[in-house]
This record gives sequence, structure tokens and C-alpha cells, in this order.
Amino acid sequence: MLDCSDCPTVKSRVETEIMGQHKTRQGYSCYSSYSHLMALLAQGWQIEPPVYVRPQWRRLSHPEARKTYHFILWREYKVNLVSILECPEIQHFLSEKGLTVDRL
Repeated sequence: MLDCSDCPTVKSRVETEIMGQHKTRQGYSCYSSYSHLMALLAQGWQIEPPVYVRPQWRRLSHPEARKTYHFILWREYKVNLVSILECPEIQHFLSEKGLTVDRL
């Protein structure tokens, strides 16, 4: 497992979040944010490699669909699946930590 408890928190403009989910005009998204992932890691959650990636469900047939990254996190005997839409911060994080990414 990758221990990211010492990862620096990144200050960035983030939409209003409730339990790590972005509030949208239609309600709540099923996606978390990069800052939510960083908060979980700061709380002691650890990433269980690999990270999984797939096209966004609603745009599977679109050739330039954004990707969704799925992180499996563990802490003690608890597991948490965090799904985050592709963004520059996630790309940098994956590269910096050298995490294996498997396509679904």
C-alpha cells in the first residue's frame, strides 16, 4: 500500500462539497474531488494499487471522453472506493507517486 499520510495538501478552488461529492445544478455527483482524496490520505487512508481508469459512464462512445479514476483506499479494516474525474492534479499525483494504473 502507498502511504500518503505525509502528502502535502493542495490549496485550490473547489466546488462546495458534501461528503466529498460535488454539488451540481441537478443534485449531487457520484464523483469525489482531488482535494477530498488528499483529505482522506491525510486522515490515514492508504491507496491500494493499482488505480483503475475507465471512460466516464455517460460518454463511453465519445472519442474524447474524460476518464474516471477509481482509488481503493484502506484504513484499519475499512475500505473506501473514491472515484475522481480526470484533471491535471490527478495526472500529476499519479506520476509523482508512481502508481500503477490499470484500464477497465
